[in-house]
Amino acid sequence: MKFGFFAMPEHYPWENWTLSFDRDIDRIVYAEKMGFDEFWIGEHHTGDYENVPVPEYMIAKASALTHRIRLGTGVVSMPIHDPFQVAERLAFLDQLTHGRLIAGIGAIGMPADGVLYEVDPKETRGRMREGIEVLEKYWNNEEPISHEGLFYKYNERSIQVRPYQEKLPIAVAGVTSVNSYQLAGERGYYPISIFHTAVHAEGEKTIPSLKDQAAALDQGAINAGRDPKEVRKEWRIIREVYVAESREQAIEDIRQGVRDSYDYLLDAGFAAYMKTNDFLKDEDVTMEYMMEAMPWIIGSPEDCIEQIKRIEKETGGFGYLFINNRDWGTDDKWYRSIELFARKVMPAFKNTGVRKASQRRRSVNA
Repeated sequence: MKFGFFAMPEHYPWENWTLSFDRDIDRIVYAEKMGFDEFWIGEHHTGDYENVPVPEYMIAKASALTHRIRLGTGVVSMPIHDPFQVAERLAFLDQLTHGRLIAGIGAIGMPADGVLYEVDPKETRGRMREGIEVLEKYWNNEEPISHEGLFYKYNERSIQVRPYQEKLPIAVAGVTSVNSYQLAGERGYYPISIFHTAVHAEGEKTIPSLKDQAAALDQGAINAGRDPKEVRKEWRIIREVYVAESREQAIEDIRQGVRDSYDYLLDAGFAAYMKTNDFLKDEDVTMEYMMEAMPWIIGSPEDCIEQIKRIEKETGGFGYLFINNRDWGTDDKWYRSIELFARKVMPAFKNTGVRKASQRRRSVNA
């Protein structure tokens, strides 16, 4: 298993946003130092909490301060952009990062963003899919070519600066349907599962669970003659993660931050996404409920190892666990949580030089 971060990014509107951008860059540098594999930055234009409208700028700056960690757009909201321009600027960004870019592409995660850009909600999925078609067409052809689709038309164009990577990887996310996961399985895109996606549904549930997404991913792979096990190695699952000396200490450290974050999400109408069935009331979506239902990775290092293993078992396996980057406390506590995760949780899942026999002996003696 590999590990990374997903930053919406979320910063409270009553705090210093100029400082928040610098703090996020510092976290990317620290994540590389701690051995994490990837760091993704989201794109949003409304809402007053998610304050990066152009993740490519953040990635360009971070790439100049790092050397190894891969950097992803999480995600470019394709329906509000001209896909040819997206193709051109991401190819250039791939050059600037020396091939460390992952092109995360999505529809519109924040409905208010679509309203701002006057995009018909019925068109978002179609615009996203055709936009990806445009990206691949102009990345993979050097000679000028035309494109005539339902939403976009270009006459005899080509991009001047080619991507650094021979095949610039594309990632897709989905929330309200499993279509993106089947598409990922069929075409080899990297699938991303959002942090508020429950592992499984109970009874009637209109929002797909991780298990639903896994089934669609496998089916897409089978449809295309791909090995589902190999496809799953690129599956990235985002979770709320916080590590402390004990579960009780972890909960105490983050409780106020959780309240601030989720008051915003619930007010924005995202409660339905966090319910394991459609009969739960909004007031039932509490911190304690979400810790168990999603589930979150919260507690001591030993607690976190067991919780990750549980998700791994219930989903049938995945390749990457992403930590949802939060401002739930002061930076000293955040850095301490990440240090504990890197030192004591990661070795249970990836090659960090730890002797597995020693690790098993410690577990038996604990």
